[in-house]
Amino acid sequence: MWKFLRRNSLFITLSVILHGLLIFLLFFGLASKPELPKPPGAGQPKNVIKAVAIDAATIDDEKNRLKMAEQERLRKEQERQKQLDAKAKKAEQLRLQEQQKLVELKKQQAEERQKIKQQKLAEEKRIEELKQKKRLEEEKIKKLKADAEALEKKQLAEEKKRKEQEALRAEKARQEALKKKQEEERKKLAAIEAKKKAEEKARQEKLRAAQAIREKALREQLAAEEKAEEERELQGVRLRYIDTIAAVVKANWRRPPVLSEDASCQVYVTQIPGGEIIGYRVSRCSGGTAFQQSVETALGKTSHLPEPPDPRVFDRQIRFTFTPK
Repeated sequence: MWKFLRRNSLFITLSVILHGLLIFLLFFGLASKPELPKPPGAGQPKNVIKAVAIDAATIDDEKNRLKMAEQERLRKEQERQKQLDAKAKKAEQLRLQEQQKLVELKKQQAEERQKIKQQKLAEEKRIEELKQKKRLEEEKIKKLKADAEALEKKQLAEEKKRKEQEALRAEKARQEALKKKQEEERKKLAAIEAKKKAEEKARQEKLRAAQAIREKALREQLAAEEKAEEERELQGVRLRYIDTIAAVVKANWRRPPVLSEDASCQVYVTQIPGGEIIGYRVSRCSGGTAFQQSVETALGKTSHLPEPPDPRVFDRQIRFTFTPK
């Protein structure tokens, strides 16, 4: 009520003054009229009645004019109030939309953190399986070595037994031969023994060479698998580290009013040990100038990058693709 009176105080004041003036003139004219002798046969003074009628019409016109002015003012006030209500409603809708966008952004960040956590657990599980596989391979190699040694002992025992049997047969044949050929038989036996020793030596060397080749192949295979596994592990750590850097920059990013969903920029960041950013560059943006400027602003707000989970994946030059998703 007081706000209405302050806003329309000029119109109300003028209206009160004008009404007071008209009432004053009306009563003043009636009170100050001189008494004149009435002509004979005359009724009420016609001139006075006419003057009163004119004053009343003027007052009615003025009242109508003021009433119309007041109605026009009320109409304009209602129109202005409608415009204010419409603006307030639009502002409330924009606020609700921004609030919904913030809720969706927080939801996306939570899903991304959950995804990174699941990937980490899966990677740890895979590493544990590889370690188990390595232990099984080592046990397998030990078993192969034990089997090879047992086989070699068995072959030696069989060979020894065979040699003994051959010697017995030779000795029996030699004893059954003529005595005059004993010296010749002894030479033959000596030659046979020398040949057998040479053959045995060659066979043993062949077995040792084959065993060495097998062991070397197994060692090389295990070394190659360990190196490949280490490279895959470092690559996974490097990708997660770059995703963490992109998430840190995105936390400082503010979405432009107009932006397509497939917008993206190539971001190049130069850092020093400790994570301090000493330079950055944004190129090949597909979302327009406003999007590129928003990415550059986010990089300007990011002073430090997180430390790498493994010092081996630290790079001074970091490159990643920044997207609003």
